[in-house]
Amino acid sequence: MRNVFLTTALMALGVPALADDAALLIGVERYQELRRLSGGADVTRADDDLRDAGYVVAALTNGSSRDTRRVLGDFLAEVDDADRLVVGLSGRFVTDGGRTWFLTADADQPDLFTMGNTAVSLDSLMAVLARVPGQAVLVLGLDTGANDAQGDYLREGLGELDIPQGVTVVISPPNQTDDVLSDAIARPGRNVMGYVRDNRRFSAQGYVPQSLILQPDDVPVVQAPVVDPTQGFWESAQETNTADSYRNFLFTYPNSPYAAEARRRLDEIENDPVRMAELAEDALNLSRNERRAIQQNLTLLDYNTRGVDGIFGPGTRGAIRNWQQTNGFAQTGYLTAEQISRIDGQASRREAEIAAEEAEARATAERLDRAFWEETGAQGDEAGYRIYLDRYPEGLFAQEAREALNVPQEPPRDQSQGNDLARSEEEALNINPILARLIESRLDQLGFDPGRVDGQFDNDTRSAIARYQTRRNLPATGYLNQPTLARLLADTLGR
Repeated sequence: MRNVFLTTALMALGVPALADDAALLIGVERYQELRRLSGGADVTRADDDLRDAGYVVAALTNGSSRDTRRVLGDFLAEVDDADRLVVGLSGRFVTDGGRTWFLTADADQPDLFTMGNTAVSLDSLMAVLARVPGQAVLVLGLDTGANDAQGDYLREGLGELDIPQGVTVVISPPNQTDDVLSDAIARPGRNVMGYVRDNRRFSAQGYVPQSLILQPDDVPVVQAPVVDPTQGFWESAQETNTADSYRNFLFTYPNSPYAAEARRRLDEIENDPVRMAELAEDALNLSRNERRAIQQNLTLLDYNTRGVDGIFGPGTRGAIRNWQQTNGFAQTGYLTAEQISRIDGQASRREAEIAAEEAEARATAERLDRAFWEETGAQGDEAGYRIYLDRYPEGLFAQEAREALNVPQEPPRDQSQGNDLARSEEEALNINPILARLIESRLDQLGFDPGRVDGQFDNDTRSAIARYQTRRNLPATGYLNQPTLARLLADTLGR
């Protein structure tokens, strides 16, 4: 599996620091794509208590992967000379059974091979904590009721943790992680293990001695220097320059000197017409199939979406803007329910028009085909067969002529000669495997025999495309272009 972003960062520790103790607190309650976790952000409430206990604290609430990388860097900069290390993570976790990852606020639906930069490896975190055996605690705020499967290889929750020697892992409900950190770990003279054993909602794994006191009561507490983290996060929010980045900044640092400017920029973004149109489209909760249908309709109307995959990327947004301009709407690139209905109505009308045009063109082409056959191949001689095949290599009587001459079917002439223009037009469509299988399936349903329906355009597929183009009075190149794709997607059985 491709390593997630923390694995390398955690193993390449930063420069030595003056502080004796370091803590990392990350809590996620509001995910962009996943379910909300009540109390997920409570872990960061222990920030002040840990600072008072002498820790340099790196804390983050509802942070994106970019912000998480930044706060991890702040934590790693304090690790080398630390006598005690404390990490608190509260949010959603996924596991493949042996490994476990913590998901950042911008994590999409997790997948074993594509979690990328939005997941934090617990194995890597515990490897860092192992630098101070006996004085290292990892507190995990876990929704114990979440055990849903995430695809074929992942499930929500914790796997079997491979905990290094000397590292203590405490598992707590999300809304009680701050209690463990403030009332046990940061409290002078408090036995962390006794505190955990006295609460049946807590459990501990790894290094679990009878007594574990991280804050002795006979050692004077020295206030650690407070490093104001708001400037770095403000710079990150400005780099991202989105409503979510400013909203997260204000939620984490409401009293920051940059808060007023963050509110001004957030208001500016949220009142932007394009942003409002985006929110209106989001409220429609369009499914993947509904998005795919919109792309198909736009393609049918000759607005190139660069694929029909149910994902509204730059190509689809550009097609929507072009349609909006043509139809007198504000060019936001985002759709309303009315616009979706209009697109569907226009596409239905265009589909009927194409059907009528194709029926007329097909009838005309068949009449010409039959008339030419009567004057050539129907005479039953070799010269007539060859003349017919030269004019209609994919015609109504082409198979009969080939059988009479005992010659195999040839690939489309444009394909065998290499049609660079046709190939480039097809490449511009950005046909993904899903759309490719849809095209092959449609050709198969229409009786053009594309061979195996597997999303791979081989010679059988090219021949089927050429036959379809010939029957629909289109240039028979064996390659797809916008008109061919639009007609093919609009075509129905029996035409």
